[in-house]
Amino acid sequence: MAKSKKRTWDKQKEANDMVEMELNLIQRKRSNIDSHLQMINFLPGTELKNESQKKLIRKIHENQIIFVAGPAGVGKTYIAIKAALECLKINDNTYDKMLITKPLVEGGDQNMGFLPGDVKEKTEPWMKSYESNIKKLVGEGTANSLVAAGVIKSLAFPLIRGNTFDNAIAILDEAQNTTVGGMKLFLSRIGETSKMIVLGDIDQTDLKLKNGEKNGLEDSFERFKGVPGVAFMEFTEDDIVRSGILIHLMKRYNKKKI
Repeated sequence: MAKSKKRTWDKQKEANDMVEMELNLIQRKRSNIDSHLQMINFLPGTELKNESQKKLIRKIHENQIIFVAGPAGVGKTYIAIKAALECLKINDNTYDKMLITKPLVEGGDQNMGFLPGDVKEKTEPWMKSYESNIKKLVGEGTANSLVAAGVIKSLAFPLIRGNTFDNAIAILDEAQNTTVGGMKLFLSRIGETSKMIVLGDIDQTDLKLKNGEKNGLEDSFERFKGVPGVAFMEFTEDDIVRSGILIHLMKRYNKKKI
């Protein structure tokens, strides 16, 4: 009887020790994340440039999912990353990472052919612009630290199936290059206390769609109207901040008078 009680006690102690080790690991991980989130400070010159950008920031903070459409040069990606960093900087244990992904679709009917390397090496060319935006916002040193700590991660879109985005701000860029099925795949990754920001230019899809077929972003603007917690934002050519001449170029593409 005494030996049986001792074995039971030993097993209970072993179980308690394992739980304590797991809790200590979680605490150390959280402490490490906290120390990196405290590093987030925005550089001078990263202020918002117009009322549309301010409106987008507000909508991102106030909603769980936001769909954003607009032409090149309005700052969609830049503002989405800035808003995500702001959410992380609050550091209230709601979010502990930013996830960035985009469909790996080549643009302008161009084909680069086979790319050597592993998944990270193959997707790196598609993710360079995000690194640049993050460095512009918080500086190269902080950006590199956040990436190294796993606070900011880039994901290969074809490999997101099976993942759940918990405690994360997930950004899907170039969403006009998702099919309706691809958009469903992304949105169905949403987890507890997560936020999703979906960006794109509906008019610049590189998909070969059939007549009347919609890309995933265009479909979402119609499908999810009226859903609680979902918001929409549309920019126009007049919101372009990248270059003055780009406003005129985009208006000509859309056959608008200057």
